[in-house]
Amino acid sequence: MNKFLKSALLAVMLLLCSISFENLISTASANTGNNSFSTATNLGNWKYSSGALTVLDPEQDEAYVKFTANTGDRVYVKGTYQPEYGDMFIELYDKNYNRIDRGDTVINPNSLTPFLYVNTDATSTSNVFYVKITRDPNYTGTMYFTVSVDNRIKSGSKEFAFSGTATNSGNTGLNLNDVDSSVITLDLTKDTTIPKGAKIKSVSTRSSMTPSQGNVTHKIMSSHNRVWYTALASNATSGSYNISLTHDLDLSSIWSFKYNAKATAASTMKNVRANFSYEYDVTKQF
Repeated sequence: MNKFLKSALLAVMLLLCSISFENLISTASANTGNNSFSTATNLGNWKYSSGALTVLDPEQDEAYVKFTANTGDRVYVKGTYQPEYGDMFIELYDKNYNRIDRGDTVINPNSLTPFLYVNTDATSTSNVFYVKITRDPNYTGTMYFTVSVDNRIKSGSKEFAFSGTATNSGNTGLNLNDVDSSVITLDLTKDTTIPKGAKIKSVSTRSSMTPSQGNVTHKIMSSHNRVWYTALASNATSGSYNISLTHDLDLSSIWSFKYNAKATAASTMKNVRANFSYEYDVTKQF
C-alpha cells in the first residue's frame, strides 16, 4: 500500500471514530419520549435556543418540539435529515394544533447537512408553535435528528451604477415646474448577486453634475410600479427618497433615473449610482 493510500485510509478511520464518539455524546443528551403535543420538547423562546437533538425510537412514528416567538418574528424551522430516512417530513402547528405549514422537500440533499423546513410569522407576544416530525413507515430503525429555529429574514445593501449620461436642456422657458432631464436606466432583472425576492427598505442616489447647479432634484422609478419618486433631500450630487418596505418594491427590476433643474443653463449628470438597502427571505434561496 503506497503512502497516499495509507494516509487516506487513516483519515477515513479517524473521521469514523470522531463521528461515533460524537454520536455517543449526543445520544446521551438527546430528547426521547416527546411523541405527542403534550410531551413536546420545549425550546422556550427560539432566540435563546440552539435546538434540540431527538432520538425517535423504532416503535414511535412521531416526535414533537415546541417553541415561542414574539410579534414580528419571521422564522423557519429546520429538521436535519439523512438519506435512509426516506419520506420523513416536518409540520408546524399553532397553539390550537392547527397546521400552519408542511415540509417534505429535502434541501441540499447531496450535501453533508441536508434538511427539511417549515416557515411561520408570529403575530402576537409569546406565540406558541409546535413542530412535528413524522417518520417514513418504510424506515423502521432508530432516527436521530435536530430541530432548530432561525430568523429567515436577512438584510443587505449594495450600490449599482446607471449607464449613460442624463442631459438637461435648461429651464429656458422659466417653467414653474422646472425641467426634467433625459432618462437613464439600470437593469437589475438578470443580476444573479441579488437575493431572490429582495425587497427595498431604502434608496439613495449620488452623481456628478456639469456644471454644478443649485435647486436640483433627483428622481427614481422602478419598473415594478412605474411611479416616479422625488428625492426628499436632494442636491446636485445626491438624493434620498421616501421609499420603504411598505412600497413593496423588488430590487430585481429596471430602475430609471432623471433629475429636475431650475437653472436656465443646460447641464449633464453622469456617474449616477444608486444605493439600495433591502431585505430578503433566506428560504426563498433554497
